Amino acid sequence: MGSSSSKVAKASGAAARKYPSTPTSLNSGPVPSPDKAPIKPTPAVSVRPNVAAAPPSDHQAEHVELDARDPQFGSALRQVGAARSITERKPNDDYFPTSSQPMHSGQNIFPSQANNPAVMLVQARQRIARQFEEEMENQGRPSFAGRTLMSAQELRQALNLRDEGGRVTQEVETQMRMKPGILDQLVAKGVIANV
Repeated sequence: MGSSSSKVAKASGAAARKYPSTPTSLNSGPVPSPDKAPIKPTPAVSVRPNVAAAPPSDHQAEHVELDARDPQFGSALRQVGAARSITERKPNDDYFPTSSQPMHSGQNIFPSQANNPAVMLVQARQRIARQFEEEMENQGRPSFAGRTLMSAQELRQALNLRDEGGRVTQEVETQMRMKPGILDQLVAKGVIANV
């Protein structure tokens, strides 16, 4: 008897696993043991389609044909180039540094605040929120030119009045306190319809 972990330890110690240094073709016969077989150079591997295999379906061939005819897809494939093994690749300066490539002093992997998309999004939301608050505060004043920001529900209501109600755009803008010309600027007449 004995614990199962000791059995695993004995088995793994007796047969150390060896990995091949080069890719080999499909195994066509029994593998000779490394002790008895002389070391021979491996011939170049050639990959050929199996004649005995079933022919590909027409449906798949159509997809391949469509890809082959697409000039943009072909251009993208040519730009990517042939696949290379990891050992053939050389580090590219465009990539971010990794643990194998130390960072140079003064190099920053994060975008600046002016170019950071997350910061730009937050700033745009804050700017639109301030503009909306200003429009709400100034709405009753005589100097107020009209609203430029509205909710989707208000926009739908304005479009219904204009398109289905048969009203003139200027009337709808006056009734809903919109800036003159904003409705036609947002959505020209006849572009969308209420379904």
